[in-house]
Amino acid sequence: MRVILINPPIDSVLENGNVSPVTQFLFYNSAPLGILYIAAVLEQAGHTVACVDAAAELLNIDGTVQRIEDFKPDVIGIGSFTVTFETTRKLGAALHAAMPSVPIILGSYHVTLVPDDAMADPCFDVGVLGEGEFTMLELVEHYGGKGSLSEIPGICYRVDDATDARGWRLHKTAPRKKFKDLDKLPFPARHLLPPNIYRPIPVDDHSFPKFAMVSSRGCPHACAFCQKSRSGYRSHSPEYVVDELEHMIRDFGVRDVAFVDSLFCANKRRVHAICDEMIRRGVHKKVSWTCSSRVEVVDKPLLQKMKDAGCWRTRFGVESGHDDVLDFISKGITTEKVRKAITAAHEVGLRPKAFFMVGHMPDTRERILATIEFAKSIPLHDVTVQINTLLPETPQLDIWKREGDKWGRLVNTSTDEKSFWEPTFVPWGMEPEELIELHRRFYREFYLRPVTIARHMEAIKSWRDVTKYVQAASLFSFLFFDQERPSLSMWKQALKDRLSGQAAAK
Repeated sequence: MRVILINPPIDSVLENGNVSPVTQFLFYNSAPLGILYIAAVLEQAGHTVACVDAAAELLNIDGTVQRIEDFKPDVIGIGSFTVTFETTRKLGAALHAAMPSVPIILGSYHVTLVPDDAMADPCFDVGVLGEGEFTMLELVEHYGGKGSLSEIPGICYRVDDATDARGWRLHKTAPRKKFKDLDKLPFPARHLLPPNIYRPIPVDDHSFPKFAMVSSRGCPHACAFCQKSRSGYRSHSPEYVVDELEHMIRDFGVRDVAFVDSLFCANKRRVHAICDEMIRRGVHKKVSWTCSSRVEVVDKPLLQKMKDAGCWRTRFGVESGHDDVLDFISKGITTEKVRKAITAAHEVGLRPKAFFMVGHMPDTRERILATIEFAKSIPLHDVTVQINTLLPETPQLDIWKREGDKWGRLVNTSTDEKSFWEPTFVPWGMEPEELIELHRRFYREFYLRPVTIARHMEAIKSWRDVTKYVQAASLFSFLFFDQERPSLSMWKQALKDRLSGQAAAK
């Protein structure tokens, strides 16, 4: 069977013919490993597979459809997150019109979380609920003439039903058990996508080529804003992790790896074992890497071990600098724990980065300003700041449904790729424009200060490093001013405002 798997296009490419720097750098800077794992399992079973990352290649609907038609597939698979689903609908409709006899299978988070909404469009034939490797394999075999659709666990599809006002109902088969022995999976089929279409965010560009990798699945924590909340946690063995690193070094010449697990440092013993295996095989001399950590898991000995094994940065999900907000969003951490972990990471030379959000349900202007000051008071090298978005099937959306009027108002029901940079929810006492300005102010106040500039200057070792900061100019201009090419006077005024603010504080 000939199978093609697709990462859908970006909304702004369809609307404007181009993409904003924040979308390009922060959302589409690494290969979609989900479809590459599925592709690897299908190839292992003898099927002919192609992949198209329409987002990374900045393809529109017509360009994506043409690529798929050229391949002449027997089965089409599309993966979609909530923030890309409206574009996925458009792509599905166009594919169905162009190739009405080819089944279209929908997978990934959105259909898993809200299957009735996702499968309402008749262009999608089957939805995959949960992880897709073996479900997709059985579906491809079904369309090749083997087995019944109703016997495949972990899927949903429409069936005619005259008693339903829609004329159909959604049928779900028995749930598929989670695949626990991750080491039995083949490595993602990275060879099916061109490696040169991915560039890391410039301030995360340590060595090149840089590839993404996952060493675990799921998350054991219950953060209120996250669609992966309490999704369970499984991990590869340290030996498998280092086997895959050696594979990427040997076959792709990889020099830097971003572990994009929801949580790499979930278990201290596991991380020590992975680092020991890297050092034992000498992998730490060939590749550098970054990962995500929990502030209450890491300590200075572990962070030093990570540094010795080649890690140059660890990322922390902090979200707020106010303990009441942290408690509300169920982070399970405190600002004191954050300060201790990030200070330790800085002291061992790991260039810590943190993720923050503004516009949490209990946020106020004062709490957001306190978060900005907190971020500036700890030795962070970089931050990513987003605007809180109420995504489907998250704990905070449940809170909103129960007592939304208590916390604020929805100002936009869209959940497209711009949701994290434009308000959809605004707490009482604030306006959307104020939230946007505080979001920009966070970036300006953090980056336009001598200590942050000095930390980045220390990282410049070559002309290539200079080049990547030039490339970052459009991204930071967008984040600071919401413009891709602000005037020199705007930069001068921003620096003047920062310096005058620091002088007044003294």
